[in-house]
Amino acid sequence: MRWDDWYPRYLDIAKRLNLDSAADREATTLLTELLEPIDPRPMLNRLSETINGKDVIICGAGPSLEKHLKSFFSSTDHKDYVIVAADGAVSVILELGLHCDIVVTDLDGNIEHIMRAKDNGALLIVHAHGDNIERVRTVVPDLGTILGSTQVEPTDRAFLWGGFTDGDRACHIVCEYSPRRIVLAGMDFGATVGKWSKPGHENHFPASERKRIKLEIAEGLMTTLLRTTRVDCLFLT
Repeated sequence: MRWDDWYPRYLDIAKRLNLDSAADREATTLLTELLEPIDPRPMLNRLSETINGKDVIICGAGPSLEKHLKSFFSSTDHKDYVIVAADGAVSVILELGLHCDIVVTDLDGNIEHIMRAKDNGALLIVHAHGDNIERVRTVVPDLGTILGSTQVEPTDRAFLWGGFTDGDRACHIVCEYSPRRIVLAGMDFGATVGKWSKPGHENHFPASERKRIKLEIAEGLMTTLLRTTRVDCLFLT
């Protein structure tokens, strides 16, 4: 995603949510500094090789995720799919005993599960924004070799793929590397948030007004993305 193309969308999102752009840039600077010793090129190559020409299932952390995965993989071998988790969705993937190839996260999900997925071979893409500066500061040094992402001007360690929430950002990342086909699971844009989105929830819970706006933004970005990229897509319902 070119910054010039993304910037107008970011301005609209920032206006709708009253985002602190200076804080977004502060978070990006911090993440860049933390990842400075890590050469991202081997991971970018791995990311491309993992996705290019493959069938990919992208897992959002919506309430329908567990049902979608059980139903889809009851008739399909999960080994035939690259599995991408949007943040808290990694918890469901691990619980079901599935492999996880890529985790896209702003560190809102269960950190233990995210680290377990990485230990099992998943590639982590960690996003920095104004609301997760302290998590970036405290968690990223323990994650080892990871890729960074941003929603403001990119750096040589924090890349701009587009997308705003973990789910639609995962879609932007996957579509960047020419998958053969994508399947969208657990991508719910309704008034209920999946219990896996944040640790400590035993049940799905109502979305706040701010969360509903975020989901509207995510749905709009994904709709535009899928229309313009023309990637073969199955949206599980």
